[in-house]
Amino acid sequence: MRRPLVALVATVGLALPALAGQVGAQQRDSTTSAEPHAAPKRGGISALRLGAGLAATAVAVAPFDVAITKRLRAPDLQHSASWRAGAVIFDFYGAPAARAVGPVLAIAGSVARNATLSDIGIHISESYVTSAIAVYIAKGIAGRARPYTVSSESAYDFELGRGFPHREPYSSFPSGHSTGSFAFASSITVEAARRWPSHAKLVGALAYGGAFLDGVSRVYRDSHWPSDVAAGALIGTMSGMLVTRHQHAHPDNRLDALARRVLFAPAADGRLLVGVSKAF
Repeated sequence: MRRPLVALVATVGLALPALAGQVGAQQRDSTTSAEPHAAPKRGGISALRLGAGLAATAVAVAPFDVAITKRLRAPDLQHSASWRAGAVIFDFYGAPAARAVGPVLAIAGSVARNATLSDIGIHISESYVTSAIAVYIAKGIAGRARPYTVSSESAYDFELGRGFPHREPYSSFPSGHSTGSFAFASSITVEAARRWPSHAKLVGALAYGGAFLDGVSRVYRDSHWPSDVAAGALIGTMSGMLVTRHQHAHPDNRLDALARRVLFAPAADGRLLVGVSKAF
């Protein structure tokens, strides 16, 4: 199992820059085609095709849930200090880091009066919240038992509705950490492709790479099955891409306008003041 697992990790790792580039290409194409009298370009992957590809990947991974989990839970990896440290770091990347990035950027943009920074933070936050709502519903409906609650051979213990209201032992599918980290990765990649296209592939590769390793850490720490991670990647990636693209296509939407009205400013005594304004 060692060689197939290494091959799987290497394949996904090599695919991350390509995925980042395709997500960025689609954003550039959609932005260009939305301009008056501009002819739409070809070459960017559509959201439908990307979603179908990720869904197919999730289905393909499912039969290997037990084998991959056993390998990542093997004593040699569990006793490895570097693996344990890496799992802690990338687990943190998924939550709370990916959850906090959007609000932090939005607040920083408001304090600095930087509309670009604020917009990026708002869109990342909207993407994360959208993915969180979707994954909460999916967890409740699927009611899948987490690995630590069942034997390693019982990877497909689902029960309709058992996950509500977010019952921890039965909320395995999909992975919330992976959903959030992939929502962040997708949204920040779209933003980079729109604002700094020359850096979009690097930003995307780093963000998606962190999200992928976050997913590995969740299996390594016995919190999820590999197919939970794959499903989370699907929900998160689609949430980040669709929400961010939609908000840019409709710059006067009410949600963005409402978020921009919440302003932050540092006070003389070091406190952070919060206010509401009619305009940014």
